[in-house]
Amino acid sequence: MKTEIVLVCAAVALIVLASGCVEQVAVVKTSLTEIRVGDMPTEDFSHINVTFSEVKLHKSGNDSGWVTITMNQTTVDLISLHINNLTEQLGIAEIEVGNYTKLWIVVDNATGVLNATNETVYFDVPSDTLKIQHLFDVREGNNTITVDIDLDNSVLVRGDKYKLLPVIGALRVQHANGTLSHVRDRDKLKNKTENRAPAIDVVANGTRGKPVKVSVGENITFNATGTYDVEGDNITYSWDFDDGTNATGAVVTHSYAETGSYWVILVVSDGVLEATQQIHVTVSQHGGQG
Repeated sequence: MKTEIVLVCAAVALIVLASGCVEQVAVVKTSLTEIRVGDMPTEDFSHINVTFSEVKLHKSGNDSGWVTITMNQTTVDLISLHINNLTEQLGIAEIEVGNYTKLWIVVDNATGVLNATNETVYFDVPSDTLKIQHLFDVREGNNTITVDIDLDNSVLVRGDKYKLLPVIGALRVQHANGTLSHVRDRDKLKNKTENRAPAIDVVANGTRGKPVKVSVGENITFNATGTYDVEGDNITYSWDFDDGTNATGAVVTHSYAETGSYWVILVVSDGVLEATQQIHVTVSQHGGQG
């Protein structure tokens, strides 16, 4: 009797399998994907150390969403990479194959050593995330995405202030089978970088980044012509002098009728994004210094 039961069960199982009633588990295909950074040369610095942190890709399609490659900080001497013809790994992760349309790389901070004086300078990083829009075809096997930073066009110098606005010099995607796509055209790369807000530079009565002290009725000249938009967009300037008056333009002059402490606010817009900077002004009855 037991033997008959076993035979019946086996027969039923075979029938179910043959009829395709057993549900097949879908296999998710993944790829080991690596993000690397390289450098296009610059002559003004002997070293430029940049600290990168979060790196992530955005997947398109029905299962769209951000996929984190790494959250770890990596400090890279970009000049050294160029001299030695190397690239540095920012992160590596096993991710699903498919099309990814965005790559975001966060820049935490940066320092440089000037060739002329051997002085170490610190960079302000007004646009702290390099946002690349490109179709990354992630296939089975290993994939390597390499971003070269064009330092000559990324470093902005205003007086004794240094800013870093990362600009792409080249973009390479290599697959496990050796297939390579390489973009170097500057106009094409510009279109692949998401718009960033302008980098404001203001000189007030000849000084940059310092509070201003004046007397009642004394003119202050605010000069923001050093403001820079990395995409080259037309920019507008809007000033609020904190005394009920406003002005527009890159260069404006203003005086105060009453003593007090004021915060001048400059808003610069490229038509899509805005950047804001404040300048503190102290107005006294009997004069001050710019």
